Amino acid sequence: MVYVYGCGSDDVVNNNNGGTGGVPTLNMQVGALYVFNVDSLPNSGNPVNTRLKSYNTYLAQGTYFGQSNAFQILTETRDTVANISLGTDTFYVRYDGGKFYQYGMLQIISPSISPSWDLVADFNVAQGTTFDIALGVPIVLGSITAEANIRGKIAADTTFNTAGWGNVGINCYRSEIVADILVSTLPVGKVYVDYYIGDADPATNPSGMVRVKLRPFTILTFTQAGLDQYLLRKLP
Repeated sequence: MVYVYGCGSDDVVNNNNGGTGGVPTLNMQVGALYVFNVDSLPNSGNPVNTRLKSYNTYLAQGTYFGQSNAFQILTETRDTVANISLGTDTFYVRYDGGKFYQYGMLQIISPSISPSWDLVADFNVAQGTTFDIALGVPIVLGSITAEANIRGKIAADTTFNTAGWGNVGINCYRSEIVADILVSTLPVGKVYVDYYIGDADPATNPSGMVRVKLRPFTILTFTQAGLDQYLLRKLP
């Protein structure tokens, strides 16, 4: 799957009630196209703009992998300088009972994790309160075999501005997902993914995945740069 990740933040904190007793309304729609910028996030220094863009098209709504009312999304990564497609894939999301799921989301942390309907955000839990996602998950980071305890929290009700397309403010909730990495039961580091979910407030605000960051990390001898995929515009 094509995703994006990163460290640092240009967020502006809002004061709405997501994750504090009320659940947000999402209005994902078949036919919508979300266009994302892609930045590389080195282990030190400033983010680096790339020539890549990602295009997410909501293809259909239905039952996928045993769950109803899920959305099938086609994602394409393009080199905007050479004007060529670098590849396509599909992924799946659903929102039910105040909980947002993505099928195979944990593969962001490690491709070796088997895909399942992974909890991304639980708006029934008070903002700032941790919820479990998956515990004791075996993962491989380079030559390192380890396991991860993965938890999340609704860290903020926030807004970020699009870059290069009208500087539009996107209202969203940041779900901070952290994997505590253990080798032989000893903690050796953490991997952070920030997953931003837009809601229908106002109605014109893009709903669903509007930004994903993988923060750079180092686990023992394994080092990984980050990526930041953030919304440029939504069509229509």
